[in-house]
Amino acid sequence: MTKQILHFLLMGLMLLGISACKQEKKSKDIITKIVPKPKLPSGPQQMSDFQYEKKIEWLGNAYTIRIRRFADKSLAMVHDEDGRKYYDNKIQLNILRQDGSTFYDRTFTKDDFREFTNNQYGKNGALVGFMFDRAEGNILYFGASVGSPDPNSDEYMPMDVTIDNMSHIRITKATQLDTPTDHPNSEEPKSELEMAEEDGV
Repeated sequence: MTKQILHFLLMGLMLLGISACKQEKKSKDIITKIVPKPKLPSGPQQMSDFQYEKKIEWLGNAYTIRIRRFADKSLAMVHDEDGRKYYDNKIQLNILRQDGSTFYDRTFTKDDFREFTNNQYGKNGALVGFMFDRAEGNILYFGASVGSPDPNSDEYMPMDVTIDNMSHIRITKATQLDTPTDHPNSEEPKSELEMAEEDGV
């Protein structure tokens, strides 16, 4: 009797060993992880602050041009194409003589360009850029832009800004989108900081 019980136990163990050696049945189901959507900021955003400085020769004298862009929470809110809210910007232009005295100093807002932006950018866009182009004769040439506050957007309205040696300023619609001076040709995308360093914000 004991031998029979041992025999059955041995047989059971052998069957268990054989079944354990069989491969598990492969499932045809593909399991993937769902990546959660990034959360959009709940409050207003702001574009990066930038500072730009360039030394130039103009009318036989040395000048330093400083341009600074910064968000101003006291201005009316603006928004991009997706409805995200942003603080609008102010841009300060400071032109110094060689002795450090101020030749020109003005802080611009979007309202300074409203005559040329009576469209969606004038209403919902931000003052996004201001750049030095060149010195020619008795005039300094700049470019300004009002457009989408989204840093990844290229939607904007360009304008030309000139300042003469008597500090008279003139703003007109841009005749061309890009200025050839201070803009090296490159097919590689540039960071916002690199573009600011080249264009003066």
